[in-house]
Amino acid sequence: MRLYPVKTGFIHVGDNVVDVALKALSGQNLSLEDGDVLVFASKIVAFMQCRIVKLDDVKPSRKALELAEKFSIKGEVAELILREADVVYGGVEKAVLTLKNHVLTVNAGIDNKNAPLNHVALWPEKLKETAKQLREEIFQKTGRNVAVMIVDSGLIPLRRGTVGLALAVAGFKPIVDFRGQRDLYGKEIIITQHAVAQDLASAAHLLMGEAVEETPIVLVKGAPIKFDEGVYGPEDLALPPSECVFMNAFQRSH
Repeated sequence: MRLYPVKTGFIHVGDNVVDVALKALSGQNLSLEDGDVLVFASKIVAFMQCRIVKLDDVKPSRKALELAEKFSIKGEVAELILREADVVYGGVEKAVLTLKNHVLTVNAGIDNKNAPLNHVALWPEKLKETAKQLREEIFQKTGRNVAVMIVDSGLIPLRRGTVGLALAVAGFKPIVDFRGQRDLYGKEIIITQHAVAQDLASAAHLLMGEAVEETPIVLVKGAPIKFDEGVYGPEDLALPPSECVFMNAFQRSH
């Protein structure tokens, strides 16, 4: 497998990310081929969808101000968290744990980083449909049958630092189910499902970086994945809370 970071320069609100990607690929003498995967950071998709909010335009509610004081965040950000999150669980200083689109994430995916001054970026809308749209547009403009993935930074409980988080996939199976197969000693595998999209998201995230890299796209060639015509959103990648070892254990402990 080979991964190529695709530098785009500054992205502007309303930019067409497929056009941005194709121009950047051409500028780096990289060509798309059938079977490639093009990975987009959620932030570049948010810019395309104009999901960038000026904080001066947000009026915090009383509930938002209470949340802001509790976790040392701006009242305007707290208000956006309450609007965007499906559930607010709690948190630590500067970070509120939320459920958004079936994903446990900090601050409902709202990010101050690499958004204009006094602005924040929200998670893209309709992630599943957007991944499908990006894949179809790439095919229309290039004739190449490539897969598409939208990713963001995520956290693993009790582990320091961010990793890649797959939000939506179009064109390959994001989960490989090993249940019912046999291991090296002939024992039946009972619960293991391999989050292939998550692994690929982290590989791309390593090249995208977190600061001034200007690399919101990664081209992947030769990935060990099973291509299909499926489209998978957060709801398809999610595990029900009742089956999640973390959620189930903490809910029972309370």
